[in-house]
Amino acid sequence: MAKCAQCGKRILLSGMKVADIHYCSESCADSALTPAFSAAIDNGIASTAASPAPVRSSVPTGPTDAMLIDRQGMQQGMKPGLVIGLGIVVAIALTVAMHALESLADGQMRGLNLWIVLPLGAALNGAIITSGFFAAIRLLDAPPRRATFVAACVTAGILCWLTYAISYCTMTDVDGTPIRSFVPFTEFMQTVIENSTFMLGKSKSSMVTAGRWGYALYAADCVGFMAGAWFVVRLAGAKPFCEKCGRFMSRLGIAHRSANDPVAAGSTVGAMTAHFGANNPQRAVEAFRAFGAPDHRSFFGIAMECHACPMCKDYDVKVTPSLAGKKRRRELDTASYSGNGDIQMQ
Repeated sequence: MAKCAQCGKRILLSGMKVADIHYCSESCADSALTPAFSAAIDNGIASTAASPAPVRSSVPTGPTDAMLIDRQGMQQGMKPGLVIGLGIVVAIALTVAMHALESLADGQMRGLNLWIVLPLGAALNGAIITSGFFAAIRLLDAPPRRATFVAACVTAGILCWLTYAISYCTMTDVDGTPIRSFVPFTEFMQTVIENSTFMLGKSKSSMVTAGRWGYALYAADCVGFMAGAWFVVRLAGAKPFCEKCGRFMSRLGIAHRSANDPVAAGSTVGAMTAHFGANNPQRAVEAFRAFGAPDHRSFFGIAMECHACPMCKDYDVKVTPSLAGKKRRRELDTASYSGNGDIQMQ
């Protein structure tokens, strides 16, 4: 029966094993290993900063001032309006297409609610119909502004109502007579909303007619549509953007490396911090490659995600140390670095 190397308790059923050393819990493993890891970070920064830095090229890269002015003018003028226009057109087209598919399938995605009032289906529906905003933002290299968020959310809210209007215009009775010829639209909406159903249990027999509560469900659907639209626009703008060139950076990749040695892990994080701080990105990548194995199975892990502008060579890098856990890895604080220089991830 193994004993915990930190607290001395006997380990009966669970525990953690790091480099053939047993610990009874994650907290004991952290207490034993992270002090050396933290101290090694400081030592790695100090030793790297004391070493001579390579001579960097003084040749300017990137666009000229005239190019910057042209791109900034384009960015501030035409692009936001084009994004909104294209997003609205695509949203209307997708709304009509989704209504046709739901009619064929005899079901609605928007009726999928969690705990009755959380409109997961409506949020997914709103995200799908506003995917045109995502495509326009990325294709036109136009980071979303406040007006983009407002336009996407308002469009999704209106299109939540438009689905009722489409049903009203296309629905017929058993004789094939259009509903719109003898039922006013307001009465149609009232009937549909008040006769909507939801499940109180897990079986179809637990279906309940909403009645007046249907208006609350309809309001929740509108909120879900807008929440899905907001998420899509937020996701589209999450990619790093090069202000000099007026375009989103290209993703060079993400890599993981890990080892059980706290000193090696801390020294690597410290060296990467110092190199990125001195704008020597390739030396930081080389220090990362020299650490551990190319996986995230050992106790100490480091993930590096890199984006770079293919025109001016500006880069944006995120470095995330992590610790192993029983169920999943536990990420520490992510550090972000930016600068100018050629980075080769491979």
